[in-house]
Amino acid sequence: MVYKETNIGSAKPSANTLKKFPHHLVNIRSLKQIYSVAEFCKDSHRIIEEVHSRKKIPLFVGGSMMYFKSLLNGISQLPERDDSYREELSFKNKQEPGYLYNLLKTRDELYAKKIEPNDEKRIIRALEVIDKTGKLMSKHLDDKKGSGLQEKYEVLQLGINDENRELLHARIENRLEVMLDDGLLDEVRNIKQKYELKEGHPILRAVNYKQAFDYLDLHHDKKEFFNRALFASRQLAKRQVTWIRSWKNLHLFNINSQEEIERSVKNFL
Repeated sequence: MVYKETNIGSAKPSANTLKKFPHHLVNIRSLKQIYSVAEFCKDSHRIIEEVHSRKKIPLFVGGSMMYFKSLLNGISQLPERDDSYREELSFKNKQEPGYLYNLLKTRDELYAKKIEPNDEKRIIRALEVIDKTGKLMSKHLDDKKGSGLQEKYEVLQLGINDENRELLHARIENRLEVMLDDGLLDEVRNIKQKYELKEGHPILRAVNYKQAFDYLDLHHDKKEFFNRALFASRQLAKRQVTWIRSWKNLHLFNINSQEEIERSVKNFL
């Protein structure tokens, strides 16, 4: 939701909702830029302090679990991205599939064991960090210097999980149909016409957008596009459920548990 041009595919709240209920970190970047997890953590700490200065409590909702986990646990200070170096690595991997992962194993075997061999985004970032700092990514991850939220604040973590998988899948399919009716493909078509996105741009891998870009590039027909987007959304939901079940200090509720959630928040305060 940070990108101004991605409204439908990200299920961004409407303009009226954003006006009635002000949000932070929405519409703060153009697709010409890439918003990193380091920027998210820096901006979040600034916003938390600003909200506290008004005697209010900041509330983080939805979004990437990876980003929030980095904010919660803290991250080390890493170098900025180097697009030319990234493009070089990506090109070599196309010429020799598996090149990136094999290179990472020789340079940082410990970190390589923690990620999937096809996770090009994290592999390239790890190699970039090693190249720019001379320090292994696995060592950086151990050097967080108390920068996480849980080091500074009391944090109440709430999660909602619907155990009815059939109902969840039906909701996901309905959500995708609504996005298409609202103009998802037109939104992506306008992005393609307006921007020349670099290969590593996160929007090109984002669920719904990746499949829409592939469809508009004539990689498959509209029915296949829908099925691929639906499958990707369901896989994302499955991964999120796995994260939720293993998340420490999380108060987990079933859907439609509003009263229980309200009691939990009141007891915490």
